[in-house]
Amino acid sequence: MKKNLTLKSTILLFLIGIIVFGTNTICAQQSMKYGMLTFNKAVNISGKQRMLSQKMAKSYLYLVENPSDTKAKRDLLTSKIIFEKQNGIINQNSGYKVTKDRIAKVDVIWAEFKKLIETTPNYDNAKKIIELNTDLLKATNDVVSAVIVESKGANQSDANLLEDDGAGESDLELKKMINMAGRQRMLSQRLALYYYANQTTLKTKNSEQMLNNVFNELDGAITMLLISNFNNSQIDDKLGVAMSKWEQVKNNKDKLMNQGFKPAEMYKISNELTKAFNAVTGLYEKVKI
Repeated sequence: MKKNLTLKSTILLFLIGIIVFGTNTICAQQSMKYGMLTFNKAVNISGKQRMLSQKMAKSYLYLVENPSDTKAKRDLLTSKIIFEKQNGIINQNSGYKVTKDRIAKVDVIWAEFKKLIETTPNYDNAKKIIELNTDLLKATNDVVSAVIVESKGANQSDANLLEDDGAGESDLELKKMINMAGRQRMLSQRLALYYYANQTTLKTKNSEQMLNNVFNELDGAITMLLISNFNNSQIDDKLGVAMSKWEQVKNNKDKLMNQGFKPAEMYKISNELTKAFNAVTGLYEKVKI
C-alpha cells in the first residue's frame, strides 16, 4: 500500500514539474515578444518613425520651391499615413508605461507638426517645420530607446524596467545594431532636410552647422556598421551598396555645403541612401543569436 502511495506521489510530483516547466517556458517565450511583434521588429519599426519625421520635413521644404513635383507630394502624403499607422502599432503592442508615455509625447508634437505639413507649402510654415522637426525626432528616438529597454526587462514590472536585468549581452548588442543601422535611414533624410534648410531663403545661423553635424554622424556610423560582429555576406553586400551611394556625397562635401547639388538630385540621393540602409537594417533584424 505504501509503495503504491509513494509511486502515485512520485508520478504526481513529476506531472506537476512538467506543468510548471511548461508554464515557465511559455512565459519565457512570451517575454521575448513585443505584443504581436518580435522585439527586433519593434526596434526596426519604431526606428522608421524617426526617418519618416525627417522625410516629411524634407519633402515639405523641397515642395516650397518645387510645388509641382508629384513624387514629393506622394512621399509627403504616404509618409504621414504610415507614421500615424505605425505609431498606433507601436502603442498597441507595448504593455509598458515607459514606452506608452513616450508615445503619448510623440502624439502631442505630431498634432502640431501634422497641421504644418498639411498646409500648402510656404516659407513661413517651412521655417516652423525646421524649428519643430528636431523635437519630433527626439521624441520618436526616445520611443526607440524605450523599446530597447523594454526588451531587456519584458518580464519585469514597470518600476524595474530601467534597471539592468542581466539580459543577454549579445541580444542587446544586436538591438543596438538594428537601432544604429535604422538611424542611418533617418540621417539620410535629415541630410537633405538641412541641405534645403541651408539655402538662402530658409537659412538660419544654425543651418550650416546642422548639415555638417548630420554629415559627420552619418559617415562615422558607417565605420561602426562595417566592423559589426553580426555582419554576414548578405549584410556586407548591402553595406557595400549603401557605401557606394554615400561616396557620391562624401566625395563632394564642398558641393553639399555650398548648394552645389540640384534640389531634385539631393532629393533622389537621400531616398536612395535611405533605401540602402533600410535593406541593411532589415537584415540585422533577422540575425539569429
